[in-house]
Amino acid sequence: PNVGVTVGINIFDGFNKRREQKNARTRIQNTKLEREQMHLAIKSDFANMWQSYINNLELLKLEKDNVEVARENYDIAIERYKLGDLAGIRLREAQNSLLEAEERLVTAQFNIKINEIALKQVSGRVTDYLIKEQ
Repeated sequence: PNVGVTVGINIFDGFNKRREQKNARTRIQNTKLEREQMHLAIKSDFANMWQSYINNLELLKLEKDNVEVARENYDIAIERYKLGDLAGIRLREAQNSLLEAEERLVTAQFNIKINEIALKQVSGRVTDYLIKEQ
């Protein structure tokens, strides 16, 4: 009986190891860049949402003032109407102005709530908001 042992040693792998290492480094770099891009996008979204929130807070203040003025105008219109100094159509205009001002106020309040939820969502705290509201 003949017994033989063959041993094979790969002396040259065609630069496969080097290519695999280079590909791995490229994948790592791409992953880092994607993560950084996502981080910047989230920061940008948060900044935009924050600015929208601040703008809506200012708008809310203005709309509260508008409701106050519209209510005063309406009260004056009622008194003038009772005295016969104001036509019915003018009273109706004062009523409409008050209703429109109140509607804008509610819309501003709603928009602020939407901004608050969006900010909490971007910051990862939307569940805190939902628990607080219950």
